[in-house]
Amino acid sequence: MRHEGSEFHFSPRPNRASEIRWRPWSQEAFDEARRTGRPILLSISAVWCHWCHVMDETSYSHPGVIELINNDFVPVRVDNDVRPDINQRYNMGGWPTTAFLTSSGDILTGATYLPPDQMASALAQIATYYRNNQTEIATRALEARKRAAAGVARGAGELRPGLVDEILDAVKNAYDAEFGGFGGAPKFPQTDALLLLVEQSVLRNDDELQRMAVHTLEEMTGGGTYDHVEGGFFRYSTTQDWSVPHFEKMLEDHAGLVQALALAGMSEQLEKTVGYLDRVLRDPKSGLFAGSQDADEHYYSLDAEERRTAAAPYVDRRVYTAWNAAMAIAYMDAGLDGERTLDSLFERFYKKGEGMTHTEGVGGQLGDQVWSLWAAVRSHRMDMALDLASLLEERYADRELGGYLDHAGGDELGRLGERIKPLAENSVAAMALIELDTLVGDPQAPYRDRARRALESVAALPRSYGLMAAVFARALDRLPHALKITTRNRELAGAARAAHPYAVIDTTGDDRAVVCVGTICLAPVSTPHAVKEAIKEASKEIDRSRA
Repeated sequence: MRHEGSEFHFSPRPNRASEIRWRPWSQEAFDEARRTGRPILLSISAVWCHWCHVMDETSYSHPGVIELINNDFVPVRVDNDVRPDINQRYNMGGWPTTAFLTSSGDILTGATYLPPDQMASALAQIATYYRNNQTEIATRALEARKRAAAGVARGAGELRPGLVDEILDAVKNAYDAEFGGFGGAPKFPQTDALLLLVEQSVLRNDDELQRMAVHTLEEMTGGGTYDHVEGGFFRYSTTQDWSVPHFEKMLEDHAGLVQALALAGMSEQLEKTVGYLDRVLRDPKSGLFAGSQDADEHYYSLDAEERRTAAAPYVDRRVYTAWNAAMAIAYMDAGLDGERTLDSLFERFYKKGEGMTHTEGVGGQLGDQVWSLWAAVRSHRMDMALDLASLLEERYADRELGGYLDHAGGDELGRLGERIKPLAENSVAAMALIELDTLVGDPQAPYRDRARRALESVAALPRSYGLMAAVFARALDRLPHALKITTRNRELAGAARAAHPYAVIDTTGDDRAVVCVGTICLAPVSTPHAVKEAIKEASKEIDRSRA
C-alpha cells in the first residue's frame, strides 16, 4: 500500500511499517546521522518482493522494533528498481536487504529478511556497538574503501582466443538434461544463456545447442513457473523441476524470454506471453510497459473463472527506461510492434545531449543509456543513436581503462562514489556499439574500438562468473562476426536474421539485398535462398580474414 503523503511503498496487506520515520536516500539523512551520532538503517525493498512485504507485516510492524529504529537509528528506505546504483553497492544477498551503515555510508553489517526477535536483538547490539567503537569502525571502513578502489582495475583483462568457447562450455556443463535450465534449485531463467545457445546453434550449425534452449523453454512454459491462465513467466522456481515458483512477474525477465521464444520458433508460447504483456503490463495509450506485477500465491492458484472476480495482484506502473528499451528490441526481433514503445519512451525520457532518465524524476543509469542506444540503432534513429553514443563516452567512460561505469556521478553519497563497471551493461554497450559501427560503415569511426575496450575492461570477470557471463560471450562473438545487410524488403531482412543472428539490417537500400563485411560488399540478391547463400560466403570471408 502507498500511505497518504508518503513516497514509500509498503506491503499491500495490513502493516505498521509506515510508523517508522523513513527518510529517502538524501544528504539530509546522512547529515542527520552525523549530527545525532546514530547509525543508518538502510532498507532496500522492491514493489514486487514477497519477503519485503512479509518484513513490513512482521518486523517493521513490531512495536518494539518500531521504537528502537525511531529512537536509535536514521532509517532510510530505497526501492531497488528506482535506485539500482544503491542496490549494486549495498545489497546483502537478496531482498529485502537490511544494511546497517555508518554516517558516512560505510557498511557495518547486514542481512536480508530478519524476523522480529532477531531484528530487535540486532538493533540493540548495533546501536551499542556504534556508540562505543568509533575508532575501530573508522579503521575497518578505510580498509574496505581501499579494497573497493582496486575493484575496477581487477576486472580488466585480455580478450583471449577461446573465451567464447569457455563460456559456452560453462553453459553446457550447467545444463540440466532432465528438467532444462541450468543448475539446481533455485532455478532462474538465465535468458542470456538461452540466447547464447540459440545464437551459437545457428553460427555453429549445432542442433544440440538449439535443443537445450528449446527443452528449457518447454519445461518452463509447461511447468509451474508459467502462468497457464493469463500467460507470462514467474520470476524463478524454488525447485529444480520448475514446479514451485516465486510468483512475481518481472518486465526485466520477459524481454529476454520473448527473444528466446521467438528465436526458438515457439510461436504458440510466444503469442500467449505477449498476450499477457500487452494486456496487463503494457499501457494501451502509450505502448510503455509497467515494471512488474506482485507475487500473490493465492491469486495464481485460482482458475480462470475464479480470477474474474478476484482482485489481481498489484502492478507497478512505473516505467523503467532500460527494461522498456530491451522489451522494444525483443518485440522487433519477434516481428512485433516495438516502435510505438520507443516513440513514447524517447519522447518522455530522452533529452538531446543529456541522454535518458531512469524513470520519472530519477536520473539515468548506465543500463538506461546502453539499452536505449541499442534500441535507437535497431530502429534506425541514427541522430539519437549517435548522440547517445557520444553521451556514453562523455559521462560514463573510464578514460584510463576503457569501458563504462554504472552511473555518471553527481550523487556521491555513501558508497556511490565507488567506481563499479558492471559486466552485463558493458556487454550490452559493446553489442550496441558494434551494431552502430556496422551501420555507420566508416573505418575511421570510433565505435568498434570503444566496444572492444568495454569488453577488455571486464574481461577478467567471466572466469568467476561461469554461465552468468553468457551476455559477455554474446557481445564478444559479435566483434568479428557482425554483418550488414542493406535492404528494405522485409522478407529478405527476415531471411538474413534467420541465417545469421548478428545480421545488422540497413533499410536504406532497394528491394534487393546486399551483404557486406566491413568495406567488402557482395553482389545484390533478390531471394531468401540467395540471401542465405550470400551470408555463407560473407562468413567464409570473415573466417579467411581472421586466419
